[in-house]
Amino acid sequence: MKHGGDRSSGHNGNLKTTADIAEIRETSKNVRRLLKLNDLIPEIQQYVSSGKLGTTAAEQYAYITRLFIYFLISC
Repeated sequence: MKHGGDRSSGHNGNLKTTADIAEIRETSKNVRRLLKLNDLIPEIQQYVSSGKLGTTAAEQYAYITRLFIYFLISC
């Protein structure tokens, strides 16, 4: 009697490939990046919404203190 069963039988569900796992990991990175945009001050969020500022650059602003962001905007 074999233990562990036949992996090709489908009883284990759909096994994920390395490509599937990489896609999930990349998607979770994008979700975290987009959620970080919620930490931005409203003025920067408006720039992103209007297309004047890209999401990658805006994400970097999210890591800067709010006081410094207001300073940058006022320049």
